[in-house]
Amino acid sequence: MREFAKVPPTFWIGKRGSHIRQLGIEAQHLAIYLLTNPHANMLGVYYLPLAIIAHEINLTYENSLQALLKLSKIDYCSYDESSEYIWVHDMAFDQIGTQLKPNDNRVKGVNTAFNLLPDLSFLSAFYDKYSKAFHLQKNDKNNSGLEAPYKPLVSKEKDKEKDIEKENDKIKEDNIDKANSVISLDQNNNLKSQALEVLQFLNQKTGRIFRPVDTNLKLIMARLKTGVTVMDCRQVIAKKTREWKGNPLMSEFLRPLTLFNATKFEQYVGELVITEETTKNEAHSFLS
Repeated sequence: MREFAKVPPTFWIGKRGSHIRQLGIEAQHLAIYLLTNPHANMLGVYYLPLAIIAHEINLTYENSLQALLKLSKIDYCSYDESSEYIWVHDMAFDQIGTQLKPNDNRVKGVNTAFNLLPDLSFLSAFYDKYSKAFHLQKNDKNNSGLEAPYKPLVSKEKDKEKDIEKENDKIKEDNIDKANSVISLDQNNNLKSQALEVLQFLNQKTGRIFRPVDTNLKLIMARLKTGVTVMDCRQVIAKKTREWKGNPLMSEFLRPLTLFNATKFEQYVGELVITEETTKNEAHSFLS
């Protein structure tokens, strides 16, 4: 956790602050939170699930998402939905400075932090924005230029024995995996069939044509593997369609990537209120 964070005074009165104020108090609240929250770092690129945002700034999940979308539209930040990483675009300049000298001690720290980041959708844009100011260098893992130190023959023999043991263990594991894959084949076929049914229902409700490709089906199958039912999935789709279909900001999220995200889906299921009437309606929709 950082001990302090820098917030420029122009946040409130500058051009950027003026744009943020026009988005409303919730977007302004979120913007200052993204600079000062305990999960942030000096780069402004860090892991931050929407559920944590909603909890820590005391907004609903949907209001947090809408505020984040508004900030994204004015180029304040970007959000990688699949990894749940955020990039606050100018935060590194605010926290570090607008230009570092090559011999500045912070250059090494910035490069270390940058090269530890996972593969994110906006990583290339981050590099383009900051590479000159902070002298960023991408790691070249295939060209270390170093040779391994010499080992005594005894050590080499022991290493060889360990390698053989590892190879034997791997063969055993592969055989077990093959046996398990045969057993689970029927289960996977059943899950895929259920996922197809859910995807068809999503297309029917939203009027869209999401194709039955692995990218879409695996998301749904992963949720079914946790114990949720096809009925649960249909009810989530029906509920979110009613809530989002007429909303220009939210309608684009009526898609498998959002609805069947592991964290989000559990929240959506938790929002369901199961009544006798709901069960009858869903049962009728299965037959129609």
